[in-house]
Amino acid sequence: MAYIITIIAAFIFLLLSAFIANSIRFEGGSRPKDPQKRKMWFWIVAVLNPIITFLVGYCVFMPKDAGRMATHEYLQALSIGTGVGFILYILLGFLLSKLFRTGKIGNWF
Repeated sequence: MAYIITIIAAFIFLLLSAFIANSIRFEGGSRPKDPQKRKMWFWIVAVLNPIITFLVGYCVFMPKDAGRMATHEYLQALSIGTGVGFILYILLGFLLSKLFRTGKIGNWF
Protein backbone atom coordinates (compact mmCIF):
# COMPACT_ATOMS: atom_id res chain seq x y z
CA MET A 1 0.00 0.00 0.00
CA ALA A 2 2.80 2.42 0.84
CA TYR A 3 4.51 2.00 -2.51
CA ILE A 4 1.27 2.67 -4.36
CA ILE A 5 0.70 5.84 -2.35
CA THR A 6 4.15 7.20 -3.17
CA ILE A 7 3.91 6.41 -6.89
CA ILE A 8 0.49 8.05 -7.16
CA ALA A 9 1.77 11.05 -5.20
CA ALA A 10 4.76 11.39 -7.54
CA PHE A 11 2.44 11.56 -10.54
CA ILE A 12 0.15 14.05 -8.79
CA PHE A 13 3.08 16.31 -7.90
CA LEU A 14 4.40 16.01 -11.46
CA LEU A 15 1.02 17.12 -12.80
CA LEU A 16 1.05 19.99 -10.30
CA SER A 17 4.49 21.04 -11.53
CA ALA A 18 3.33 20.90 -15.14
CA PHE A 19 0.27 23.00 -14.28
CA ILE A 20 2.41 25.60 -12.49
CA ALA A 21 4.91 25.68 -15.39
CA ASN A 22 2.14 26.22 -17.90
CA SER A 23 0.51 28.95 -15.82
CA ILE A 24 3.71 31.07 -15.74
CA ARG A 25 3.60 33.46 -18.68
CA PHE A 26 6.37 33.90 -21.21
CA GLU A 27 8.33 37.10 -20.69
CA GLY A 28 9.79 39.04 -23.56
CA GLY A 29 13.01 40.96 -23.64
CA SER A 30 16.66 40.13 -23.67
CA ARG A 31 16.73 38.53 -20.17
CA PRO A 32 13.39 36.90 -19.38
CA LYS A 33 13.01 35.48 -15.89
CA ASP A 34 10.24 33.00 -16.61
CA PRO A 35 12.57 29.98 -17.22
CA GLN A 36 14.11 30.48 -13.76
CA LYS A 37 10.63 30.69 -12.20
CA ARG A 38 9.59 27.41 -13.82
CA LYS A 39 12.78 25.69 -12.70
CA MET A 40 12.43 27.09 -9.17
CA TRP A 41 8.84 25.88 -8.88
CA PHE A 42 9.78 22.43 -10.18
CA TRP A 43 12.38 22.08 -7.42
CA ILE A 44 10.09 23.53 -4.73
CA VAL A 45 7.49 20.90 -5.60
CA ALA A 46 10.29 18.29 -5.69
CA VAL A 47 11.16 19.12 -2.07
CA LEU A 48 7.51 19.12 -1.01
CA ASN A 49 6.87 15.77 -2.72
CA PRO A 50 8.58 13.46 -0.18
CA ILE A 51 7.55 15.56 2.82
CA ILE A 52 3.85 15.60 2.00
CA THR A 53 3.85 12.02 0.74
CA PHE A 54 5.39 10.73 3.96
CA LEU A 55 3.06 12.78 6.16
CA VAL A 56 -0.05 11.66 4.28
CA GLY A 57 1.09 8.04 4.33
CA TYR A 58 1.89 8.27 8.03
CA CYS A 59 -1.16 10.17 9.25
CA VAL A 60 -3.87 8.89 6.93
CA PHE A 61 -2.96 5.42 5.68
CA MET A 62 -0.92 3.96 8.54
CA PRO A 63 -2.54 0.81 9.97
CA LYS A 64 -3.85 1.74 13.41
CA ASP A 65 -5.04 -1.64 14.67
CA ALA A 66 -2.03 -3.63 13.50
CA GLY A 67 0.72 -4.90 15.75
CA ARG A 68 4.17 -3.43 16.19
CA MET A 69 5.68 -5.61 13.49
CA ALA A 70 3.12 -4.62 10.85
CA THR A 71 3.49 -0.95 11.78
CA HIS A 72 7.27 -1.21 11.56
CA GLU A 73 7.08 -2.91 8.16
CA TYR A 74 4.65 -0.26 6.91
CA LEU A 75 6.91 2.59 8.06
CA GLN A 76 9.91 0.92 6.43
CA ALA A 77 7.98 0.49 3.17
CA LEU A 78 6.74 4.08 3.39
CA SER A 79 10.27 5.40 3.88
CA ILE A 80 11.64 3.42 0.94
CA GLY A 81 8.62 4.32 -1.17
CA THR A 82 9.05 8.01 -0.39
CA GLY A 83 12.60 7.88 -1.71
CA VAL A 84 11.49 5.94 -4.78
CA GLY A 85 8.69 8.46 -5.38
CA PHE A 86 11.15 11.34 -5.18
CA ILE A 87 13.51 9.68 -7.67
CA LEU A 88 10.56 8.84 -9.93
CA TYR A 89 9.46 12.49 -9.82
CA ILE A 90 12.95 13.68 -10.81
CA LEU A 91 13.38 11.09 -13.58
CA LEU A 92 9.95 11.69 -15.10
CA GLY A 93 10.49 15.45 -14.84
CA PHE A 94 13.79 15.11 -16.67
CA LEU A 95 12.19 12.93 -19.32
CA LEU A 96 9.30 15.37 -19.82
CA SER A 97 11.64 18.35 -19.97
CA LYS A 98 13.66 16.69 -22.72
CA LEU A 99 10.54 15.50 -24.53
CA PHE A 100 8.93 18.96 -24.52
CA ARG A 101 12.16 20.87 -25.01
CA THR A 102 10.60 23.86 -26.78
CA GLY A 103 7.65 24.19 -24.40
CA LYS A 104 7.31 25.62 -20.94
CA ILE A 105 8.09 22.25 -19.32
CA GLY A 106 11.43 22.23 -21.14
CA ASN A 107 12.76 24.79 -18.64
CA TRP A 108 12.78 22.37 -15.70
CA PHE A 109 16.33 21.18 -16.38
